[in-house]
Order: sequence, then structure tokens, then C-alpha cells
Amino acid sequence: MLRGLEGTPVVTDKNLVEILETIISARSGSADSDRGSISSRRRNITRPKMKAATTPRKNEQFDLKMLNEKVPEILKRQSKIVATLGPASNSFEMLCKLAKAGVNVFRLNFSHAKADYSNMIPVIDDLKKMQKEMKGSLYCPSILADLQGPKFRTGELEDHKAVELKKGDTIKLVTGEFQKVGNSKVLTTGTPDAHVCVRTLKVGHRVMINDGAVVLKVSKRISEEELECEVLVGGLVGERKGINTPELEVPLPALTAKDKADVKFICGQDIADFVALSFVQRAEDVVDLKKLMKISLPEDTPLPKIICKIEKPQALDAIDAIMEETDGIMVARGDLGVECSLQKLPSYQKMLIKKANCAQKCVITATQMLESMTHAAAPTRAEVSDVANACFDGTDAVMLSGESAVGEYPCETVQMMSQICIEAENSSREFAKLFQRNKPVQDTKEEKMRFRYAIAHSAITAARITHAHAIIFFCMSYEMASRMSKLRPSCPIIIVTFSQKLYNLVAVLYGCTAILLDNETEFKDSDAFLLAIEGEVLKICGSHLEGKTAVFCSHRCPYPSLHNTVRMARFGSAAKKQKMLTARRGSIAELVETELHTKPTQTGETSP
Repeated sequence: MLRGLEGTPVVTDKNLVEILETIISARSGSADSDRGSISSRRRNITRPKMKAATTPRKNEQFDLKMLNEKVPEILKRQSKIVATLGPASNSFEMLCKLAKAGVNVFRLNFSHAKADYSNMIPVIDDLKKMQKEMKGSLYCPSILADLQGPKFRTGELEDHKAVELKKGDTIKLVTGEFQKVGNSKVLTTGTPDAHVCVRTLKVGHRVMINDGAVVLKVSKRISEEELECEVLVGGLVGERKGINTPELEVPLPALTAKDKADVKFICGQDIADFVALSFVQRAEDVVDLKKLMKISLPEDTPLPKIICKIEKPQALDAIDAIMEETDGIMVARGDLGVECSLQKLPSYQKMLIKKANCAQKCVITATQMLESMTHAAAPTRAEVSDVANACFDGTDAVMLSGESAVGEYPCETVQMMSQICIEAENSSREFAKLFQRNKPVQDTKEEKMRFRYAIAHSAITAARITHAHAIIFFCMSYEMASRMSKLRPSCPIIIVTFSQKLYNLVAVLYGCTAILLDNETEFKDSDAFLLAIEGEVLKICGSHLEGKTAVFCSHRCPYPSLHNTVRMARFGSAAKKQKMLTARRGSIAELVETELHTKPTQTGETSP
């Protein structure tokens, strides 16, 4: 027998019955018959009464619209919101307000980063401070660092005045190295990347300036540094205006010298959970970024997840290869709409979202979603429909750019976007009854994938049949959390993890809320572990879940009894079980004490 402090025997549930039977069998037969067997005595132990479980009624089925008004709005919304930081939003006070308004991911635009990062360091410090204060709450946004990529811009003009081009005019386009200042007859390029662009353009290629407001067509090559162009669409051309070349696959890597310096800075600051790669044209661009991050980070440090911005026709052609290498994509409709035909943009958006969902990669839809709210307190009807349609398409997140960076109503814009998403999601559940949703393609080529699919699909099925109000998923893998998200259950997914990195990454996954457990906490058994999870969920998500059905599942768990499991329960059942067990042990201990102090008499009667 095990012995505890000072040699006291340690009694466990397993050998308790044997001990009591031994005590009773050592006594006289009559005494045994009077007292009855230990089994009958145990049946008389008072146990806490439990309410009989009832089968969920049809009207008890989970519905976000029926949630109590006390439930935070961020829990009612499944889609995530990405907000770009800028002069209107990069103060500490505004960061906290935006987080509480519903922002899930903050975007740092490194296109505007100075060479010494003097304008980025204060913002990063405020972000770290905000994350520290918000840690453990529902309002702790992740960080996305957006790289500039190759930039093609016009150069200087005489007297710094814009020039007007008319349809049918002929104008020269030359490199800034050939001629520094342009005029009404000559346009120059203002960036090294644009110089390369001029040298590689061919006759018949289009040159689109200022987001397509002015369109040129190359009619003749004069020299390596000079082109003659015809004006197809006239308009004003100013300095530092963007240049797009739809037909040209630019012979430049997606990572420029500036981008490489920015990546090293980002890795050194240890701030970014995601890194967005601009102007991706081929899968090799993603591989190059991974290699750079590996050498820029300490060994064995997890890499930030890569988000490829799809904004070139060449990226559309190579989308399947890019999707295999990247962790997610952004439908960057600004440059994509310029580089491609505007009429095709909606179909490209739907195609990219569907491909990302099938590949189980996160997808962000961006650009001009609520553009009018940069200066207006309410969006246009078309913008509301645009955000809602992105949700209907199945996007994981929607993004704000200038609306939150330089807008006059950043908080109101986030709140409006959140409310649109909630309404769209509620409607999409009704649509799901009529139209079958996109289902991820099941790939079981690898043996390890089969367990993941089995757990995820079983949990979703169990949640549907039991009308669960939440799926509580313990995991340590971003890929597994993403897999569960892509199955689009009707109830929220609560990701429970010990990993700070995963806790941050979940911010971009549709329908997922993360809870971070203290890695230093030790749990004596799986019951204590489940009790701690239940307590954290109720504390963070609210008491409205008390007594509601939940599905608990885990992939890789430190407790063998929970490893690769799916189970159903009601919120609060772990605490009730603990109380029951405590009461049961107390009753049995009292019985043991009674048996040990009861002595049989000669007549067979017992006396204390």
C-alpha cells in the first residue's frame, strides 16, 4: 500500500472497496449480516442529484440572433476585421478603442516606413503595450506587416505641376536615369523598379497611370531607355503617381532591397504574426520570403504566416502553385482591378475565395470596402452590399485601408463593418439551406491528415446534431485550427491553447475565438484540465453559455485520455462533476471512518 506523510496509508478510489471488504470480512458473520455488505452500504450514500438531460428542442437550436444582448458583439461575428493603421489611428488610445470596437488584426503598411523606421517604432511600442494590457481578453488584435513590393511611379515634372494628356496624343516615356525631369512631351519614371519596367516593355503593351485614370499604349521603342506611347485615355498626370503594366511579367523579384530591410526589422522587433507579400507573380517569391525570415529569426523560432497579395494577372495564372506555398491570400482589389479588367474583378474575387477555402488557407478581401466612410459617417448602399457579398462568398476577413488609416470616423467604420458582417452571416445560414456551401477538398494522401479530418468532421457533425452552442477545440497547430474554421460550423469555435503564437494567429480565422492557458500551470489530471478550460471559457465568453450544449475536441493533448477525442457535454458539467466527486469521496471517507471505529461484540451486536 502507498504511504503518505508520516507513514499514513494513502487510500485511492481504486483500492477503497478492497479495504472496506477486508475490514468487514474480518468481523463476525452476524455482524456482517446485520450491517449488510459494503455494496449495499455504498448504495445508501447520499449523492448530489443531477437534472435529467433533455433532448434539445427544435427551437433551442443555436442561433446567433437569439444570443443575449449582454453577449459582446465580437462573439456574435464570425468574420474577422483587419484595420490599417495610419495618422488617424496609430495613437495608443485609438488602438484600444479600435480593438474594443471589433478589430481582430491591425495592419502596418511598410510602404510608408522611413529608412530609419522612426515613424514605425512608436506605433510598434504602443501595439506591444496594448497587447500586454488586453492579454487574456477578447480584445487582443494580432499584427499584420504589409511589405511594399516593387513600386512603379512617375518622376518629377517641371515646376512640380501636373500635365494634361489628351486622347490620341503621342508622348515619350523614359527612365529617370535618362532624363530626371519630365514635361508635357516626356514622362519620366521615379523609382529604380520603374526604370526596369521601361526597359522591358514591348510594343502593344499598355501603361496605366494613377490607378488606370490615364492609359498609354507603347507604339515604338526608340532606345533601351526611351519609349514612344499613344494616349488611349487622357487625363492629368502628376508626380509620384502609380504605374501599372498589365501585360508585362516584371523581371523583378517580389522582394525589393527595401522589403528585405523591412523583413529584418520586422523579425528583430518580434511583432508581426503575419507578413503580407505584395505583387507576387510566382510561387518562388513566397519561398524567397520564407528563406529570408528563417535567417532573420533565431533558430527554431516559428515563422510569421505569409499572406500573398493577389494583384497581378501573373499571380492568377500561377495561383495553384502559390496557394501550395503560402499560408493565406489577400484579394487586393485595388491593383488587381487596374491590372485586370474591372468587369472580371467580382468573378476573380469569388474564384480566389473558393480556392483558398478549398486549400484551407485564410483569405482576406480588401480595398475600398467602406471607402466613403473616410469622410462620411455612413457608407453607401453599394458598399454595404460589397461587404456582405464578401461574407457570402466565404471570406475569412474583410479589410479597411484608408477608412481607418486616415479617415475621420475610424471607430464608427469598424462598428459598421462588424454589424454588416453579423447580418450577412445570419442570412447566409438561411441561404445554406437552399445552396450548398463550398466544401474543402479532402486530401488523405498523407496518413497524418486522416486523424485531423476525422476529428474536425466528427466535431462539426456532433455540433450540428446536438445543436451545440460552441465547439471547444484544444490544439497547438495553426493548420488544425484553420481546418476546423474552413468547415464553417454554425456555432462559434473556441480555440484553447498553450501557444502564444497560435493565440495570435487565430485572429484571422473565421468563426474562431482564442483562449490562452498559462503554460506554467500544472493540472493533476484530465478532469482538472477540463475544469480549467470550462472556467476560462465562461469567464471570457460570458455566463450566457452556462448549461448550454458544447462539443469538446482535441487533436494533440498532454493528457492521453483526451488525445484525438470528441465529446459532448453541457457548460458547467465539469464543475458539477467535480462537486459530485468531492461529495462522493467525503461520503465514502465518512463510511470508512465509521467502519474503522465500529467493533463487533460477543453477541454479534456492534458497539462503538
